[in-house]
Amino acid sequence: MTRPRGTGSLRRRGRIWWLRYQHGSERVEESAHTKDRAKAEKLLRERMRTAGTAGFVGPKAEQVTFADLKAAILHDYTVKKKNRSTKRVERALAHLEATFGLDKALAITAARIDAYIDARLHEGAKPATVNRELAALRRMFRLAAKMQMLPSVPAITLLREDNVREGFVEPADFDALLSVLRERGELDVADAAEFAYLTLARRGNVLGLQWSWCTLRIDGGAVTGGSVRLPGAVTKNGKPLPLTLKGRLLDLVQRRWALRLSICALVFHRQGKAIVSFDGAWRAACEAVGLLGVHFHDLRRSGARNLRRAGVPESVIMRMGGWKTRSMFERYNIVNEHDLAEATDAYNAFLDRALAAGRKVRPLVEAKTGA
Repeated sequence: MTRPRGTGSLRRRGRIWWLRYQHGSERVEESAHTKDRAKAEKLLRERMRTAGTAGFVGPKAEQVTFADLKAAILHDYTVKKKNRSTKRVERALAHLEATFGLDKALAITAARIDAYIDARLHEGAKPATVNRELAALRRMFRLAAKMQMLPSVPAITLLREDNVREGFVEPADFDALLSVLRERGELDVADAAEFAYLTLARRGNVLGLQWSWCTLRIDGGAVTGGSVRLPGAVTKNGKPLPLTLKGRLLDLVQRRWALRLSICALVFHRQGKAIVSFDGAWRAACEAVGLLGVHFHDLRRSGARNLRRAGVPESVIMRMGGWKTRSMFERYNIVNEHDLAEATDAYNAFLDRALAAGRKVRPLVEAKTGA
């Protein structure tokens, strides 16, 4: 009996039934993996139900595994986005792989992802940590869909994060912190911290700063000007950041130039070796000046607030700090309670001056009606 046109067809190879049907312009031929014609017919009807649509799930999609998704995101990080660090995504992948590592991609459903979230929170993982893992998983699926490996992406909802940054270091407190670090022999750490405070650079960019990124003007063996350019390959937003050497930043680079070593390409180093860890010395110095709980990363946020207080436009601050969007910038909570209190005082003073000046608009005088 001839099958109606557009309903596909069945062919038997040996004792196994095979399906043939059209998906868009592609002719698909796949095994039904059964000797039972009725089961093969059922599978063919299921394939034809979505063939030619975005929701089509074919044999290729069914074979995609978690390992394929992992390979796609690592390729995206290391090849397409050259020199991008994979440390964070690799940490996220390690947790995801422990749960989904042996699964086919289509088996990673929204329900299983919700169960994964519950399990990770029960283990003690913070919402921010789980969100980094979920973001990696969502990226994996989106890449697979973009490459037409999968027809769709499962619903992945990130958790609410109550981790707005709050640490600030006032200029006078920071000066005291630098003094303690230098008194305790941590001159290199103090200089690195000052660079972060002045430029909003991240810890990794500061400690990885190289002399080759600097264009210096040298007079009499001393640095008298120039610039530093953080390449886009190391900044988070992928855009280079040029910094002009003036004032305190110039003084800092002058000190580091005097301490440079031919065997070391780094601006900040300990006797020619990279600065890797200084957390103990940092905590001790912070405690000594009453800055309990302050982290090195807080210098970045503090510098941004200092620039804002100095009247620098927020668009320029965002450019310096590498914040692409307003929402990312606001997450750093640049305005604190002290700023809000100052704003209230300023507004009250404005109202007092305005009231003292009196009204400037005179009321209209009603026109006299003529007889």
